[in-house]
Amino acid sequence: MSVLRDVAMLTWLALMAGVLVYRVLEVMRPAGSPPRLRTGKVVSEVFAAPDAIVVAAVSVILLLGLAAEGGRAGGEGADENGLTLEALLVNAVFMLFLGAIVLGYLKGVRRLDWMELFGLRRISLGRVLGVGLLLLIPVVLVVNTSAYFVNAWLEGVWGGMEPQNTVQAFQDSGGTGVRVVMVVFAVVIAPLVEETLFRGFIYPVFKKYTDGLFAALCSSLLFGLVHMHVGSLAPLVVLALILCYVYERSGSLLLPMVIHAGFNAVSLIGLVLMEEAG
Repeated sequence: MSVLRDVAMLTWLALMAGVLVYRVLEVMRPAGSPPRLRTGKVVSEVFAAPDAIVVAAVSVILLLGLAAEGGRAGGEGADENGLTLEALLVNAVFMLFLGAIVLGYLKGVRRLDWMELFGLRRISLGRVLGVGLLLLIPVVLVVNTSAYFVNAWLEGVWGGMEPQNTVQAFQDSGGTGVRVVMVVFAVVIAPLVEETLFRGFIYPVFKKYTDGLFAALCSSLLFGLVHMHVGSLAPLVVLALILCYVYERSGSLLLPMVIHAGFNAVSLIGLVLMEEAG
């Protein structure tokens, strides 16, 4: 875990440096150059330099906090993979607290309206649910296909890959408590908090100082890194890129949230079905 954390932090430094270099090159562009391509409906113009500093701080907290939590998992009461119910609860509280801090910053310090910023009034809830369920099938197919090929390649390079801690915990746990907490975290807490942080805040701030494609790549790579699992990195980046695209097309953060929740729910259902079949 410590090696993976170090690699993640080095990658984070490369991402931040990339955004900074992009911005410097943008400032140095000759007068009369074509403007940056700014397509989509995600609001980015309202953000400013202090928001970029907050994004950097939040991303570091995510990387260090989740890595530390993974390192603390273990000891008495742990499952076979070393993940305890206490660790799951701490992780959930950590994510909720960080999400609340960011929302409080946007509302209290930056005076931004969440409803307008995240496009929560743009599409009705009924339409969001309908479109989200319709898009869920192709999203699951694309992400799982990428996961299959990436894991097949990794097995050829490094041998057998262990699943994510949370996936292994769900498979190994015989207790109802762990599974209930994991379902709530995966289907409710993670989609709400992660979409708010990554698509709602980090992505548009990156877009403000770069462009939509570069911002999507950077925020999606960061999204994959914070999950601290080599085998899941590429599929999670693919999922995040899709969610960025959906957000840009719809202008409403509710749609990525619904797709994210549905994807996690389908993944858990798949684990249960595999367990029963085995």
